[in-house]
Amino acid sequence: MRKRFLPAVLAALLAAVSLAGCGSKPENTDTQTTGAASAAETTKAAPDTQAASGDKITLNLTWWGNQTRNDVTKKAADLYMSQNPNVEIKVEFTDWSGYWDKLSAMAAGGNMPDIVQMDYSYLTQYQKSGQLADLSEYITSGLIDTSKIPESIIESGSIDGKCYAISLGSNAPMMVYDKAIVEKAGVTIPEQPTIEELYDISKTIYEKTGTKTYFDGGINMMQIIARTNGSQLFDELKEGKEDSMKLHFANVEKFAKAEFSISADLLAEKNPDVVETKPIIDSTTWNDFLFSNQYISVSSTAGRELGITMYPTTTDAKTQPMYLKPSQFFSISESSKNKEEAAKFIDWFVNSTEANDILLAERGIPINSTVADDIKPKADAVSQHVFDFIAKVSEIATPIDAPDPAGKGEVEALAKTVVEAIRYGDATTDEATAQFVPEAKRILEEAAK
Repeated sequence: MRKRFLPAVLAALLAAVSLAGCGSKPENTDTQTTGAASAAETTKAAPDTQAASGDKITLNLTWWGNQTRNDVTKKAADLYMSQNPNVEIKVEFTDWSGYWDKLSAMAAGGNMPDIVQMDYSYLTQYQKSGQLADLSEYITSGLIDTSKIPESIIESGSIDGKCYAISLGSNAPMMVYDKAIVEKAGVTIPEQPTIEELYDISKTIYEKTGTKTYFDGGINMMQIIARTNGSQLFDELKEGKEDSMKLHFANVEKFAKAEFSISADLLAEKNPDVVETKPIIDSTTWNDFLFSNQYISVSSTAGRELGITMYPTTTDAKTQPMYLKPSQFFSISESSKNKEEAAKFIDWFVNSTEANDILLAERGIPINSTVADDIKPKADAVSQHVFDFIAKVSEIATPIDAPDPAGKGEVEALAKTVVEAIRYGDATTDEATAQFVPEAKRILEEAAK
C-alpha cells in the first residue's frame, strides 16, 4: 500500500493549487486595475486602427486540443487568410492539462490572445476578471450572424444578459468501448447502462477476454452523480453536503478493488487525460469516458471504430443526468486591439460551410442548423455516429448545470488527488469524503471573494 493520502501532502497540494489559481483570478491591485483600464481606453480610443489604416492585421488564436484538432484548425485558418490577405492569424495550441496554466499566465501578464478557445467551466471566471470582451454589439450589428443559431446556444455563452463566448459545437458526455472485445465477451452494452450494470459487464468482459476496465473517478462523473440526485455538484460543495460525493467515492472504491479494473500505477502511467495515451487506445482497457467531440480523434488514434453509449446513470436516479454542453467556445479578449476583425473570423468559423467542410464537427455538431445539415452527408462513418449520438441525447437531455464557479480548477485538482488515494488504497470512501468536501467548500468560498 502506498501511503499518499496524508495531511501534509494534502496541505501541500492545497497550497500549490491556491497559488496556481492566482493567475486566473487576478488580485485587485492598483497595477492590474490600471493596466486593464489602459487596455480598455486604448481599444475605445482607437478601435481596429490596423484595419482602418489598411495595414496587415495580426490575430493571435489559441486553443487546446490533439493533433487532429490542430491540423483541421490550422487548415481552416490558412483558408481564411487566403480569402483575407490583409489578415495574418498566428496560432498557438497545447493539450488540455497545460492550456489553462498557460492562459492564466497570459492573462496575468496582460497579453491574452485576440481569440481564445474558452470552456464552459472557466467562462464565469474569466468574465468576472474582466478578460473577455462583450460580443453583444457584434451580434446586434449582424457582424456575428446568429440567425441560424438557436437562442439557447447563444445564452450558453452569456452572463447577465451579455454574450462573452460563441459555442463551437454541441457536445455530450459519452462512454466509448472496443466493439471487438465486447463482441468476444458476448455481452451487450445498453444505450445508457447503470453503474451497477457497468460493474457486472466489466466483470464478464475480464473473465472472457482478460481486458481491464476504466472507471471515471473525475469531476465529470462527480457531476453526473450529483445530477442523478436531482442536484448540482458545485451547489452541494458550496453547502458542504456529502451525499453525492459519498456515492461517487464509494463507486470509485468499489471499482478500484475489483480484479477487473486497471491498476492505479498503470492508469497513472497511461494518463487518460491525453488522447494519445488513453488506455483504450492500445486495448489496455475495453472502455473509456470522454465528451462526444473527442470521439473522432480517439477513434482515429485507436485506428478502429469504437462503440458509443451514454455516461452511466444509477438504478435509483431521480433525474436523467445526460445533458448537452457547448463543446468549446471562442471568446475575444478584452485587451484585443482588433476585436472587430476577430469577430469576423468567429462568424466565418461557425457560419461558413467551407470552414466546416474542413472542421467536420471535430469540436462538436455545428451550431448553425443549415451548416449542420450541409455537413452531415459529407462526414465519414465515424463522424456520422457523433451526429446520431447527439440526436439521441437531445431527446432525453435535461438542462445543463450552471457554469462552474471560480475555484473549479482547484477543486478538480484536489479531486484527482483524493481519487488517486482511494485507488491506491490509502483512503476509504468515508475518509475521502471527510477530507474532500470541507476543503472543496473552503476553496470555493475563497475563490468567490
